[in-house]
Amino acid sequence: MKTILQKAAVIFLMVIPSVFSSQVDLTIGLNYAYNPPTGCNNQITSLSVDICNNGSAAAGAFIVGVYLYDPSSSNHWVIASTNLNSLSGNACQTISNWNIDMNNYCCLPAPGSNYRIGVWADTANDITETNKNNNASLLSGNIQVCASSTGIRTIQKAITQLDLFPNPTNKDSELLLSLSQEAKLNIAIYDVTGHLVSNTFNGNLPSGDQKINLQTSSLPNGVYFVAVNSTSESTRRKLIVQK
Repeated sequence: MKTILQKAAVIFLMVIPSVFSSQVDLTIGLNYAYNPPTGCNNQITSLSVDICNNGSAAAGAFIVGVYLYDPSSSNHWVIASTNLNSLSGNACQTISNWNIDMNNYCCLPAPGSNYRIGVWADTANDITETNKNNNASLLSGNIQVCASSTGIRTIQKAITQLDLFPNPTNKDSELLLSLSQEAKLNIAIYDVTGHLVSNTFNGNLPSGDQKINLQTSSLPNGVYFVAVNSTSESTRRKLIVQK
Protein backbone atom coordinates (compact mmCIF):
# COMPACT_ATOMS: atom_id res chain seq x y z
CA MET A 1 0.00 0.00 0.00
CA LYS A 2 1.40 3.38 -0.95
CA THR A 3 2.26 5.69 1.92
CA ILE A 4 1.34 9.28 1.11
CA LEU A 5 1.05 12.55 2.97
CA GLN A 6 -0.13 15.88 1.64
CA LYS A 7 -0.59 19.06 3.62
CA ALA A 8 -1.11 22.67 2.72
CA ALA A 9 1.99 24.74 3.31
CA VAL A 10 1.39 27.87 5.39
CA ILE A 11 3.88 30.68 4.85
CA PHE A 12 4.34 33.19 7.62
CA LEU A 13 5.66 36.54 6.40
CA MET A 14 7.76 38.45 8.87
CA VAL A 15 10.10 41.39 8.81
CA ILE A 16 13.72 40.31 9.10
CA PRO A 17 16.93 42.29 8.80
CA SER A 18 18.16 42.70 5.24
CA VAL A 19 21.43 41.00 6.13
CA PHE A 20 19.61 37.65 6.01
CA SER A 21 17.83 38.31 2.71
CA SER A 22 20.45 36.51 0.62
CA GLN A 23 20.77 33.33 2.66
CA VAL A 24 19.75 29.72 2.04
CA ASP A 25 17.62 27.39 4.16
CA LEU A 26 17.10 23.87 2.79
CA THR A 27 14.35 21.66 4.19
CA ILE A 28 12.14 18.70 3.26
CA GLY A 29 8.71 19.60 1.88
CA LEU A 30 5.37 18.41 3.22
CA ASN A 31 4.34 16.45 0.10
CA TYR A 32 5.74 12.96 -0.34
CA ALA A 33 4.73 9.43 -1.34
CA TYR A 34 6.39 6.03 -1.61
CA ASN A 35 5.72 2.31 -1.92
CA PRO A 36 7.27 0.42 1.01
CA PRO A 37 8.96 -2.99 0.57
CA THR A 38 6.61 -5.91 0.05
CA GLY A 39 7.39 -9.35 1.38
CA CYS A 40 11.14 -9.50 1.80
CA ASN A 41 12.38 -7.77 -1.35
CA ASN A 42 13.96 -4.70 0.32
CA GLN A 43 12.64 -2.51 -2.53
CA ILE A 44 11.40 1.03 -1.91
CA THR A 45 9.69 2.21 -5.10
CA SER A 46 8.15 5.37 -6.56
CA LEU A 47 9.51 7.63 -3.84
CA SER A 48 8.54 11.24 -4.54
CA VAL A 49 9.52 14.05 -2.19
CA ASP A 50 9.75 17.84 -2.25
CA ILE A 51 13.07 19.51 -1.43
CA CYS A 52 12.52 23.16 -0.51
CA ASN A 53 14.61 26.28 -0.04
CA ASN A 54 12.96 28.63 2.46
CA GLY A 55 15.67 31.25 1.98
CA SER A 56 15.58 33.96 -0.63
CA ALA A 57 18.94 33.09 -2.24
CA ALA A 58 19.46 30.32 -4.76
CA ALA A 59 21.30 27.23 -3.51
CA GLY A 60 24.09 25.69 -5.55
CA ALA A 61 24.67 21.96 -6.02
CA PHE A 62 24.01 19.74 -2.99
CA ILE A 63 23.32 16.08 -2.17
CA VAL A 64 19.98 14.63 -1.05
CA GLY A 65 20.18 11.38 0.89
CA VAL A 66 17.65 8.75 1.93
CA TYR A 67 18.27 6.91 5.19
CA LEU A 68 16.75 4.27 7.43
CA TYR A 69 16.01 5.33 10.99
CA ASP A 70 15.61 3.13 14.05
CA PRO A 71 13.38 4.93 16.61
CA SER A 72 14.50 2.62 19.41
CA SER A 73 18.22 3.42 19.09
CA SER A 74 18.18 6.72 17.10
CA ASN A 75 20.69 5.16 14.66
CA HIS A 76 20.42 5.78 10.95
CA TRP A 77 21.82 4.13 7.81
CA VAL A 78 22.24 5.97 4.49
CA ILE A 79 20.75 3.84 1.68
CA ALA A 80 20.66 6.20 -1.33
CA SER A 81 21.71 9.63 -2.53
CA THR A 82 21.28 11.92 -5.51
CA ASN A 83 22.57 15.32 -6.57
CA LEU A 84 20.54 18.47 -7.17
CA ASN A 85 22.37 21.04 -9.28
CA SER A 86 20.55 24.08 -7.89
CA LEU A 87 17.41 25.25 -6.12
CA SER A 88 15.96 28.76 -6.37
CA GLY A 89 15.09 30.78 -3.30
CA ASN A 90 11.58 30.42 -1.85
CA ALA A 91 10.93 27.40 -4.07
CA CYS A 92 10.59 23.62 -4.00
CA GLN A 93 11.79 20.92 -6.38
CA THR A 94 10.20 17.47 -6.55
CA ILE A 95 12.30 14.33 -6.85
CA SER A 96 9.98 11.79 -8.49
CA ASN A 97 9.91 8.03 -9.09
CA TRP A 98 13.01 7.31 -7.01
CA ASN A 99 13.47 3.52 -6.72
CA ILE A 100 15.82 2.24 -4.02
CA ASP A 101 17.11 -1.33 -3.83
CA MET A 102 18.38 -1.69 -0.27
CA ASN A 103 20.17 -4.92 -1.20
CA ASN A 104 22.71 -2.76 -3.06
CA TYR A 105 23.91 -1.02 0.10
CA CYS A 106 26.15 -2.33 2.80
CA CYS A 107 25.60 -1.95 6.52
CA LEU A 108 21.86 -2.58 6.60
CA PRO A 109 20.53 -2.89 10.16
CA ALA A 110 19.26 -6.12 11.67
CA PRO A 111 16.07 -7.43 10.03
CA GLY A 112 12.93 -5.90 11.50
CA SER A 113 9.72 -4.07 10.73
CA ASN A 114 9.95 -0.92 12.84
CA TYR A 115 12.27 1.18 10.66
CA ARG A 116 11.30 4.51 9.10
CA ILE A 117 12.48 6.31 6.00
CA GLY A 118 14.11 9.70 6.31
CA VAL A 119 15.18 12.26 3.71
CA TRP A 120 18.12 14.59 4.29
CA ALA A 121 18.96 17.62 2.14
CA ASP A 122 22.61 18.67 1.88
CA THR A 123 24.04 15.48 3.42
CA ALA A 124 27.60 16.57 2.59
CA ASN A 125 27.16 20.05 4.14
CA ASP A 126 28.08 21.71 0.83
CA ILE A 127 26.05 24.87 1.47
CA THR A 128 26.09 27.42 4.28
CA GLU A 129 22.57 27.87 5.64
CA THR A 130 20.69 29.97 8.16
CA ASN A 131 19.41 26.80 9.85
CA LYS A 132 21.06 23.35 9.62
CA ASN A 133 18.63 21.79 12.11
CA ASN A 134 15.72 21.41 9.67
CA ASN A 135 17.50 19.61 6.80
CA ALA A 136 16.16 16.13 7.63
CA SER A 137 12.65 14.76 8.01
CA LEU A 138 11.13 11.35 8.70
CA LEU A 139 8.38 10.10 6.39
CA SER A 140 5.31 8.49 7.93
CA GLY A 141 4.90 4.72 8.06
CA ASN A 142 7.12 1.85 9.17
CA ILE A 143 8.96 -0.39 6.72
CA GLN A 144 10.35 -3.91 6.93
CA VAL A 145 14.02 -4.70 6.42
CA CYS A 146 15.22 -8.21 5.55
CA ALA A 147 18.74 -9.62 5.41
CA SER A 148 20.73 -8.17 2.50
CA SER A 149 21.84 -10.60 -0.18
CA THR A 150 25.25 -9.17 -1.11
CA GLY A 151 25.70 -5.89 0.73
CA ILE A 152 27.87 -4.42 -2.04
CA ARG A 153 26.66 -2.87 -5.25
CA THR A 154 28.30 -3.82 -8.52
CA ILE A 155 30.56 -1.03 -9.77
CA GLN A 156 29.44 0.14 -13.19
CA LYS A 157 29.01 3.15 -15.42
CA ALA A 158 31.64 5.83 -14.66
CA ILE A 159 33.44 3.94 -11.87
CA THR A 160 35.30 0.96 -13.30
CA GLN A 161 37.64 0.18 -10.38
CA LEU A 162 37.67 1.01 -6.68
CA ASP A 163 40.22 -0.06 -4.05
CA LEU A 164 41.55 1.05 -0.66
CA PHE A 165 45.25 0.88 0.26
CA PRO A 166 46.50 0.06 2.78
CA ASN A 167 43.57 -1.84 4.25
CA PRO A 168 43.70 -2.54 7.17
CA THR A 169 45.55 0.67 7.95
CA ASN A 170 47.22 2.29 10.94
CA LYS A 171 47.78 5.59 9.14
CA ASP A 172 46.17 7.56 6.34
CA SER A 173 44.73 5.41 3.55
CA GLU A 174 44.27 6.07 -0.15
CA LEU A 175 41.22 5.54 -2.32
CA LEU A 176 42.28 4.28 -5.74
CA LEU A 177 39.65 4.50 -8.47
CA SER A 178 39.41 4.47 -12.24
CA LEU A 179 36.80 6.45 -14.16
CA SER A 180 35.65 5.71 -17.68
CA GLN A 181 34.49 9.32 -18.02
CA GLU A 182 34.54 12.61 -16.12
CA ALA A 183 32.20 12.43 -13.14
CA LYS A 184 31.11 14.49 -10.16
CA LEU A 185 31.73 12.42 -7.05
CA ASN A 186 31.03 12.72 -3.36
CA ILE A 187 33.38 10.65 -1.19
CA ALA A 188 32.61 10.23 2.49
CA ILE A 189 33.49 7.94 5.40
CA TYR A 190 30.81 6.38 7.62
CA ASP A 191 31.06 4.29 10.77
CA VAL A 192 29.32 0.92 11.12
CA THR A 193 26.10 2.56 12.37
CA GLY A 194 25.84 4.71 9.24
CA HIS A 195 26.85 7.97 10.91
CA LEU A 196 28.92 10.36 8.78
CA VAL A 197 32.52 10.50 10.06
CA SER A 198 34.02 12.82 7.46
CA ASN A 199 33.24 14.25 4.05
CA THR A 200 36.44 13.71 2.10
CA PHE A 201 35.73 15.02 -1.40
CA ASN A 202 32.95 16.62 -3.38
CA GLY A 203 33.64 17.72 -6.93
CA ASN A 204 34.49 16.74 -10.50
CA LEU A 205 37.22 14.25 -11.41
CA PRO A 206 38.51 13.59 -14.94
CA SER A 207 38.52 10.16 -16.58
CA GLY A 208 41.40 7.82 -15.84
CA ASP A 209 43.13 6.63 -12.68
CA GLN A 210 42.60 8.77 -9.58
CA LYS A 211 44.08 8.74 -6.08
CA ILE A 212 42.27 10.37 -3.13
CA ASN A 213 43.91 10.69 0.28
CA LEU A 214 41.73 9.58 3.19
CA GLN A 215 42.66 11.13 6.53
CA THR A 216 42.13 8.03 8.63
CA SER A 217 45.17 8.20 10.94
CA SER A 218 43.16 10.06 13.60
CA LEU A 219 40.20 7.64 13.56
CA PRO A 220 39.72 5.20 16.46
CA ASN A 221 40.22 1.51 15.79
CA GLY A 222 37.21 -0.04 14.11
CA VAL A 223 35.35 -0.80 10.88
CA TYR A 224 34.36 2.03 8.55
CA PHE A 225 32.83 2.31 5.09
CA VAL A 226 34.05 4.61 2.33
CA ALA A 227 31.08 5.69 0.20
CA VAL A 228 31.52 6.92 -3.37
CA ASN A 229 28.40 8.51 -4.86
CA SER A 230 27.77 10.05 -8.26
CA THR A 231 24.57 11.18 -9.93
CA SER A 232 23.98 7.71 -11.37
CA GLU A 233 25.73 5.21 -9.11
CA SER A 234 26.74 4.52 -5.55
CA THR A 235 29.14 2.03 -4.00
CA ARG A 236 30.99 1.44 -0.75
CA ARG A 237 34.12 -0.32 0.44
CA LYS A 238 34.90 -1.54 3.95
CA LEU A 239 37.95 0.00 5.64
CA ILE A 240 39.52 -1.34 8.82
CA VAL A 241 41.54 0.98 11.09
CA GLN A 242 43.84 -1.08 13.27
CA LYS A 243 46.68 0.60 15.18
